[in-house]
Amino acid sequence: MVDKRLLAMEAERLGFTQDPEIRRQVRDLEERLTIQALLAREEKSAGAPTDDEARAHYQANVERFAQPERLRIARILVEVPPGSPRTSWSQAHQRAETLRRRVVNGEPVAKVAESGDGPERSRGGELGLLARGEFGSAALEEAALALTRPGEATPVIEQPTGAVVLVLLERLAPRVPPFEEVREAVLGQMAPMLQRRAFEQVLARLRKEASIELPSAGAPSGASVDVDTVAQH
Repeated sequence: MVDKRLLAMEAERLGFTQDPEIRRQVRDLEERLTIQALLAREEKSAGAPTDDEARAHYQANVERFAQPERLRIARILVEVPPGSPRTSWSQAHQRAETLRRRVVNGEPVAKVAESGDGPERSRGGELGLLARGEFGSAALEEAALALTRPGEATPVIEQPTGAVVLVLLERLAPRVPPFEEVREAVLGQMAPMLQRRAFEQVLARLRKEASIELPSAGAPSGASVDVDTVAQH
């Protein structure tokens, strides 16, 4: 803070605070900040959407909240460092197949995942809920979507990071969650619309109440021109 103040004092002594370009930028920044403060006040005074308004938005945009089919997946990874010889891949494949057989034989997935190398091993192998397009690999997605029963495991799949086995933990059908479940998401989607509404309302009020002076052809200097008239042009 002291160094910053010393630099500012030196800049002022050298006259930089009077530089026209710097002063213009300061005015522009001040204008942006004050406009933001004005609009924030208008938004606050308008209040949050009512429950009826939020429900109406939900009903009009219900497709936005629809959830596709999702799979809760666990991963068991046997890492292979980049540039490793084929023998390393063969060894990784064998180790991954051994881990896969433990799952198939009924050993808890979380316990088997602890023997893997991926960061997910600390959370029982879980990758969370994944939908189509979220698996990061066409091969992984195809293998995962072929799983139908919880506890079922894919064959060993080679990926750039190593040998992978995916295990299905849960399969969730597509659904449209009720309004109560996605209320916060609805309000989040409404926020830009409400901000725009506040902006348009304050601008309309100011245009109605204010007038500005613009020099125009055939008009004496200082003639008053309504803002709405100006806006139309």
